[in-house]
Amino acid sequence: MPIVNTSSKGQIVIPAKLRRKYSIVQGTRLNVVDGDGEIILRPVLQDAVNQAKGLFRGGQSSIQELMRERREGSLA
Repeated sequence: MPIVNTSSKGQIVIPAKLRRKYSIVQGTRLNVVDGDGEIILRPVLQDAVNQAKGLFRGGQSSIQELMRERREGSLA
């Protein structure tokens, strides 16, 4: 886990490896969350639908599963 220093204004530098991994570039907006003793930075999703595409790739489609359950009458 990288260690960073804060500036006199409380600013930090996010390590380049993490910026690349999370596509953080100049102007990227981040949510700052107080998480039970942790400070959590989360990139704000600009286009949540497009950014979430393929997130569950390889698994069964939720819509297809729902349609199958409805056809079989297994939903209450």
